[in-house]
This record gives sequence, C-alpha cells and structure tokens, in this order.
Amino acid sequence: MLDDFVRGQLRNALYDLPMTQKGQIAIMSDTAAGDGFTARPSRTVESDGSTVEVDAEPCRYREGKKFKQNKPLILESAFQSAIWRQAANKLPDTDLAWTKYCYGEDLKFDHQLIICKQVWNRFLKLSELAGLKKMSAKTHDKVQALAWLAVQVAVSQIRGEAKEYSSAKLSRLAGIKPDNWQKNYLARWSLLISACHDFDKEVIRHVGRQLREESNRRRDTRLSV
Repeated sequence: MLDDFVRGQLRNALYDLPMTQKGQIAIMSDTAAGDGFTARPSRTVESDGSTVEVDAEPCRYREGKKFKQNKPLILESAFQSAIWRQAANKLPDTDLAWTKYCYGEDLKFDHQLIICKQVWNRFLKLSELAGLKKMSAKTHDKVQALAWLAVQVAVSQIRGEAKEYSSAKLSRLAGIKPDNWQKNYLARWSLLISACHDFDKEVIRHVGRQLREESNRRRDTRLSV
C-alpha cells in the first residue's frame, strides 16, 4: 500500500507538471508589450492641390502600467510536489532513469540504455537462481533483444494499463516457432518481466528513503532558523 502511494506521488510530481504549467517563454509572451503600429496606419498629405496618402511615422511613447494580473511562476500543486522531485533527482543514475521513464514518461534514449542494461543484469542473476541452463549464442541474442519490450510490458502493468502479448505473438516477434518459444524462451521471458518489477520495487524503496532524508533536512533547517 505504501509503495502504491509513492508511485502515485512520483507520477504526479514528474508527469503532470509539464502538462499543466506554462514555461517561462509562454509566460513572457503573455506579458510582452504590444506593437502600436502593426496595423500600418497612414496619413494624408496635401501638395499642390492634390492629396497623397503615405505611411504614418512612428512616434515615441512610454507604455503605462498594465492592469493585468501576473500569472504565478509556479503552480501550487507543483510547489507541493517539489519535495518528491528533489528526492527523485538525488537517486543514482540507474534508479533515476527508471523513475523518469516509468513515472515521468521521459523517453530519453540514454535512460532506455541504462534501464536495459540494469534489467539484463538482473535477469542473468535470476536465471542463475532459477537453475536455467546456459543459453546458446543465438538464444542469448534473441532474449536480449526482448529486454526493452519486457520493460514496456512491465511498466504498463505498473501503471495499470497492462499491455500483454500472447506466446504466439511473442514467438513471431522473436522470429522463432511457437514450440521453440514454449521450450526455450517462455521461462526467460517471465524472468525478464520479474527483473523489471524487482527493479521497480527497489527504486520505490530508495525514493522513500530519499524522501525521509529530505523531509528531515527541511525540518532541521526550519528549527535552526
């Protein structure tokens, strides 16, 4: 239950903020001074009994006070969730990559590389603990190629948007026959998914520790003032 609470707070802090808050450029554009001559005004000049219409010359003027309420630089919800972003940003690179992708939907390629490497290393350890026989070079390459797909499936399960693949579809994606999938790949695919969930649980616990440390630091700062 506590882990689910942390997941929800992380998602609110990392994902919802960019969707609801304007950036600095957008705020500046809202308060930017206008151009008084964008309509290209003209004036009429009389000369030798005839009239000629020419462009009006711009004149200097000083803009008065704009009676417009300025937008806040940060939303109240963003301020309240700041402590969660601080806790997440203090994580090691491996944990931060998972947090950004899983809860912030950050598709940065460097994060994907870090995640795949971490998941693969965890998968190898789980395979050894499960007593699976050593993979051939061909099997190794095909299973490794499924690592990122396993991450996507596991993340969809964590988000409550389960994206499931049947054994038939997975065998087609891997380019192997269904019976070969059942015999040599199904167990390893399950371990890839388990490696992702184990990684997520470890990251969530780490975020919880960082949050407590950040909360204690803020409390000590207030008491010392």
